[in-house]
Amino acid sequence: MTADTQLSRMLEWLSSSPSLENVARAIALDYLASYNPVHAMIWHLKRDGSCTCLAQYGGGESYVDHVYSAREWRALEPVGHLALMATQENVTTWSEDKSFAVINLYAQNILIGFLTLRFAESILHPESMHPVAQDCSRALSIYLALRFHHLLENEQLLDSFNGSEDQILTIRQLEVLKLMAQEKTNYQISKLLGYSVSTIRHETMRIYSALGVSDRAEAAIVGRKRNFI
Repeated sequence: MTADTQLSRMLEWLSSSPSLENVARAIALDYLASYNPVHAMIWHLKRDGSCTCLAQYGGGESYVDHVYSAREWRALEPVGHLALMATQENVTTWSEDKSFAVINLYAQNILIGFLTLRFAESILHPESMHPVAQDCSRALSIYLALRFHHLLENEQLLDSFNGSEDQILTIRQLEVLKLMAQEKTNYQISKLLGYSVSTIRHETMRIYSALGVSDRAEAAIVGRKRNFI
């Protein structure tokens, strides 16, 4: 089955509005069955930076409907760490032993959620899963964007928050800050995250303002102190 056929099949099935529980099950037992996933979870990233598990297949403890604050889900291992590493060009990130994967879900350049997968055994050639992971990301992104269309009302998500420590930066700004701390240039960050250089420049200024700093070095120091990096 070609990648286009696989994607079309997924989109056709999702158009019938299956329950999210059935979506998670189908991903594990059908679309990714050849990789033997034993656990699949669909996460919804909300406008306030919090994250909720919408559906879960497999695993012991249930995470469904639990709301994690921005700080809590970023601290979840390996979910938070891997999710912030992925980009639109490479939507999937893997744990070190290649037994856990996070597939980021985007809509109009906005990170709107994740698909997390745990496998029975380490995947020897994770790159072989890249095409189907891309298909899952594209299909699920469309599905969630339609189901949670309010996420797309403002492409910038929230330009400012209420000042609490958990909500001082948007998800996009957290992504930019992490790459800034790695000494990436605005051009490099724009390529990695899929935004324009102008957008990265504006987000950098917002980051400086939110953190009360004047340059990248200070932003990295404050970001680490506040566990944003």
